[in-house]
Amino acid sequence: MSPRATTTTGSFDVREFAATARGSHRAEIDGEAIARAGLAPDAVHLIRVLRDLERGTLDRMRNLLVTATHKDARVTAFLATWAFEKYWVADALDAVLGAVGADTAPLAGPLRRSAAERAERRGPIRRALAGNIAGADIVAGHVATGLVDELITNAAYRRLGEAASVLSSLVATLIAVKDRHVAFLAEEAEHKLAASTRAVRLARKAIAQAAWPIGATEIPAADRSFFEAFVFGDAEGRAAAEAIGARLAALPGLGQAQGSSLVARLVP
Repeated sequence: MSPRATTTTGSFDVREFAATARGSHRAEIDGEAIARAGLAPDAVHLIRVLRDLERGTLDRMRNLLVTATHKDARVTAFLATWAFEKYWVADALDAVLGAVGADTAPLAGPLRRSAAERAERRGPIRRALAGNIAGADIVAGHVATGLVDELITNAAYRRLGEAASVLSSLVATLIAVKDRHVAFLAEEAEHKLAASTRAVRLARKAIAQAAWPIGATEIPAADRSFFEAFVFGDAEGRAAAEAIGARLAALPGLGQAQGSSLVARLVP
């Protein structure tokens, strides 16, 4: 099936999404203005965490496409453009770091280790084996966790915009890019969870096992703790987490228990 055929099963137009993909944002970044205004250390720290998370897209694509997700033409057509856009989001964050003379090296340090996140550290061979057993219903878990992840990072970008007004225009652009990702993933999650009780079971398991945001298992423990505290650690952050939990709870077959569990994991 071609990507063209994938655009007819929902209101989100995957073909139009691909045709209007956002590439480099560097022409919109006023590096001199950013350098003059400067950035608070916490804003720089958050940018570095977000940059590393966005850079992890190819590893995440590999983990998705060794499973039955690669047979879903509509999802794979979306993922190609999604990965392209996330690459350029990471590049924009690198440009901002460069403008203020911040360290652009990947974050380094001891990782957080926990039994609960063991499944997230599985390599592609183990993921392929587990995915083949799960079959096509695993796609529901992938789009549901993808939706939650995009909502989490959207909350982080909004916090960045509040912390660094000089970045407000860029942050608005990046959120607009990511809002289209949210729209597709929400539509697919609704459709796939409503279609299968087994898909619901697999999605619940995937959500329970996921490290948030996705890719966090490769972010140093201290930087993960900073992200959690900065984005979700105050009353405004908790409200943002509760809104994400409510969005998850409203998906077919999931419910309040799933939403409340997610909130408890997001709020430090």
